[in-house]
Amino acid sequence: MSSLKDTTTETASNIIKQWLFNSPSHGIRRIGRAKTFLATLFWIYIFWIFTILMCAFIYTAIINYITHPTKIHLSIRQYRDPTHFPAITFCNINPLQNDGFLNDVRKSRLPGRNTSLHVNKSEYRKAFSAYIDRILAAQVNGETHPFVQWGFKLDDLLIRCIFNKRFCYRNLTQLFHPSYGNCYTFDNDNNVQEKETNELRHDWSVDDDIGHNNYKLYLELFLHQPQYNEYFDGRAAFRIFIHRKHEVPILSQNSLFLRPNKYTKLSFSQSITSFSGQCRNELTDDMKQIFRTHKIRYTQALCYKLCKKRFLETQCKCIEPTLAVFYQFFNNNNFNNTQTTKNISLCSIDDECLSQSIYFNSSELCQECLPECEIIQYSVQSSYARYPNPKAYPQVLKRVQTHFRRSTQVNSSSNTSNELLTNFRPGLRDNIVAVEISASPYATEILTESPMYTWVDLISSIGGQTGLWIGVSLISFVEITELLHLLILRFYAYFFFSEAKK
Repeated sequence: MSSLKDTTTETASNIIKQWLFNSPSHGIRRIGRAKTFLATLFWIYIFWIFTILMCAFIYTAIINYITHPTKIHLSIRQYRDPTHFPAITFCNINPLQNDGFLNDVRKSRLPGRNTSLHVNKSEYRKAFSAYIDRILAAQVNGETHPFVQWGFKLDDLLIRCIFNKRFCYRNLTQLFHPSYGNCYTFDNDNNVQEKETNELRHDWSVDDDIGHNNYKLYLELFLHQPQYNEYFDGRAAFRIFIHRKHEVPILSQNSLFLRPNKYTKLSFSQSITSFSGQCRNELTDDMKQIFRTHKIRYTQALCYKLCKKRFLETQCKCIEPTLAVFYQFFNNNNFNNTQTTKNISLCSIDDECLSQSIYFNSSELCQECLPECEIIQYSVQSSYARYPNPKAYPQVLKRVQTHFRRSTQVNSSSNTSNELLTNFRPGLRDNIVAVEISASPYATEILTESPMYTWVDLISSIGGQTGLWIGVSLISFVEITELLHLLILRFYAYFFFSEAKK
């Protein structure tokens, strides 16, 4: 009760004047201590000008925080460790072995319809399209590794594989694509023997310029140009993809051609970009249900492909052939729980509904497809040398012949014919491909994106502006709260005693 009486003895103006006189803010204190009316007006004017400027700068700081600007931090690191070696996928640009497939086309003709041995371009392409559709339909129906009878087997293409002075196991991951045929992916974590070998040529075991040999992959490949078809691509080469491990390779944009009769040296450097904004580190919940393994790496391109697959299934009730490739990665249970195999089939190229795909808007229909939080880009430099040279020609020829004879004996389903085995010598230069893939001596650039303004920066900026313009700190706001508390007590005491007198 005594405190309320003490409060009533002071008027509200006295409380405000006392607070102004003792305010920690220089401008407010000057207003309270001014001796004349003109001095009071002067300091009030100055105080409001500075307050307006302070509010303008605080508003700018808040807007900068809301818009989430970012800054890029560059660091350099040396990644010459086998654990950071990328995955390598290679494909023969000719998807099928021609001779066996042609025989199937001739046998499939109706009796009496066309008895000639010649198959024209239109007939060949139609049969090829039907054959590819059967393979893709098998993938859509849940076959993880459909049998491609006339596709190139791994032993047909790969003569030798060496990584870090170690031979590779022949268990490379197979991928079938309608344009590339059978593709095979090398992963040094799973496809390399533990024991080093001494059965290497000098150029396949020599150290690099800085004394390292633990970061190189050597592949010796065979094209089988006699099996190429005249109606398809006129080029002869292997297509090679350099991409991250567990990433679907056909989505990679970093592909190159390896030409025959050449030793191609590919030196790659990495650029790693990490993002801090809205991004995704792992598969979406829907994708985790679809794929057989969660080891498949999330990419925005893969997410867009699956989103487009859903769009076409809804609009056209069919699956685009290039999208059917992903079904070999799908969980078998996924096929049992959906109506995919019952009501949805492959889209025909002539299907008018496929024109609906031009209306596919990924930004609207695929909002869950955020960018990856970390992107690795590979920059590749290439150089070439003739391969094999005249002195090494006999040894290379002998190794190739030995490989195919062994693979024919071990694998009865090999498509390598006896005629091809006996005629390697004239065609070796047109079919042999050698490639060395190694890390560039340049360090890896790591670009890390981070917010330019955090909430701590925002608070600090506001505090700096208030301190700069009007000399107010956080404790000053507590004193303002105290002033309001005293005024409230003053008015409460006034009305309390006024009621008591009544």
